[in-house]
Amino acid sequence: MSRVRVLSYNVRYDNRDDSHDAWYARRGGVADLVRFHRPDLVAFQEPVAGQRHDLDERLSDYDLVGEGREGGDEGEGCPIGVRTDRWRVVADGTFWLSETPTEPSTGWGAAHPRVTTWARVRPRAATDDGVAPADAPLVVANTHFDHMSARARRESARLLAERLPDIAAESAAESTRGTEDGVDETPLVLVGDLNCTAGSDPYRILTGSSPAADGRRDDADTGDNAADTDGDAAGQFRDAAGLADIRHGPRTSLTDFTRLIAGRRIDHVLVAPGVDVEAFGTLADRDDRGRYPSDHLPVLARLRL
Repeated sequence: MSRVRVLSYNVRYDNRDDSHDAWYARRGGVADLVRFHRPDLVAFQEPVAGQRHDLDERLSDYDLVGEGREGGDEGEGCPIGVRTDRWRVVADGTFWLSETPTEPSTGWGAAHPRVTTWARVRPRAATDDGVAPADAPLVVANTHFDHMSARARRESARLLAERLPDIAAESAAESTRGTEDGVDETPLVLVGDLNCTAGSDPYRILTGSSPAADGRRDDADTGDNAADTDGDAAGQFRDAAGLADIRHGPRTSLTDFTRLIAGRRIDHVLVAPGVDVEAFGTLADRDDRGRYPSDHLPVLARLRL
């Protein structure tokens, strides 16, 4: 049995208009939170190049992978940090949430280019803290859906539902190449800021769940024509928050840096079959200023492979 701790954190882009909540005032709090909770894998949303440099500098125990949404190091990204004492990256990639996912592009009326970064990681032979390493490889994907276009969120969910299982299958094939073992699918975890809550169309496409009880199609719909999702295949993912034996923290993941914004859990950890969930937490840690280090709360899942 293997255990892994995965943290997803929208750290808010470096906006100079944020005044006393500008990045330079928050970066220490963001890094301290990650170092304190010490996840095996940490997935960030929104950092631009300078922020990625700051995180890389302050989180020396992690190897960060992923491109920005303009390609290379340009624009906001969804980097994944891998704890190097426990894991090593054996493959990684970034693709765009659009009709042309292999090149920098904007799809389906989104306000900005949007990306998904993925990493296939394998355990180290030993760890410095005496914790037994996980036995199996793992694929983790990190994404950030568009905040304006409901259609872009739906189509992005469909793209991930199609593309990520293929990446996991390719990873499994690579893992068993040259052996007599059969090809089992590599465990797969999807995290990120989906800009929608449970019950919305994108969530239903990914999880195959029923519509929200209040009948909403997409809780952040901005006027796009609602799409019929009845024809979508049952989702491959399950919501870690609903599966967890232990659930901790607020039922929302948005803040205004000082207060919680109720009813807006838009940051998610979704797991494919073969991944069990021991605990899920929304971390309401404040920094040494007494403020939240971002306008999102990080979410943390303890998983069992």
